[in-house]
Amino acid sequence: MTSAEDTDPPIPRRRLKLWVGLGAAVLVGAQGATAAAQPAPARDMSAGGEGGEGGEGGEGGEGGEGGVDAGRARTDPVAFLVALDVMAAHYIAGRDMHRAGRHAPAAEMFAHGMSEVYVEIEDVLAARGVPPFGAAMERAVALVLDNAPPGEVTAAADAVLAALDAAEAKAPPPGPALDVRLRVAAEMADRAALQFAAAIRQPDADEPYLDGYGFSRVVTGRAQRLLPELAAAGRTEEAALLRRMLPLLEAAFPAPLRPSPMPAVEPGALLGAASRLKLAAS
Repeated sequence: MTSAEDTDPPIPRRRLKLWVGLGAAVLVGAQGATAAAQPAPARDMSAGGEGGEGGEGGEGGEGGEGGVDAGRARTDPVAFLVALDVMAAHYIAGRDMHRAGRHAPAAEMFAHGMSEVYVEIEDVLAARGVPPFGAAMERAVALVLDNAPPGEVTAAADAVLAALDAAEAKAPPPGPALDVRLRVAAEMADRAALQFAAAIRQPDADEPYLDGYGFSRVVTGRAQRLLPELAAAGRTEEAALLRRMLPLLEAAFPAPLRPSPMPAVEPGALLGAASRLKLAAS
């Protein structure tokens, strides 16, 4: 049976960008109709090359905030899975913020996952045979804007996460092999570390911390699956480096809400651990 989501047309880019600008204004009502009529543009997510501060197709200026490289994702399984993980990070962070009672940031995180990543790689996903899930992403935003109960918002976000998990099997050759998934985990750990450093530099900005929180939780999820496989394959060095990364990320990002004061984690130690993991994974 074909579901409604399987036949959804591509979501217009302008419509997605409007979600980003309208989300917070509709939720908090702080700026009234004028703000709603003049939505802020989505963040510039122009992707860079590998090896810059932003990482795998990342955006150096935002400290690894989340850019993806759609061109590379067509043929590179690492870039493909990184794009999926960046979307997952946004929906995990948005879901957890909504659970914490912060609806405006939740709507913005969901909308950013659509406008900054999904729209950029929608054609790539379709070419790889991934069923469209843009409608599921949009539903999560709409539920937040409609003040739906937390359980409904959580279920909507989890539906998106399930779609992303299923899409992993469609990665370009060699597919989601162990080495590929390890490189992706290392890349996401590096992005989380860069975001923590950015959050330290920007004490009045919540967004770098929240992005990093989402990235850190993606790493934790990947590690739960990777560690047994690495142990079975005798990959003790990589397993040890990944295992050491987890408590550092947990200490840096203990909750979706930015703590005050920030956790007493040395950014250099976090970045160093991520760099060692990336080197071993490569």
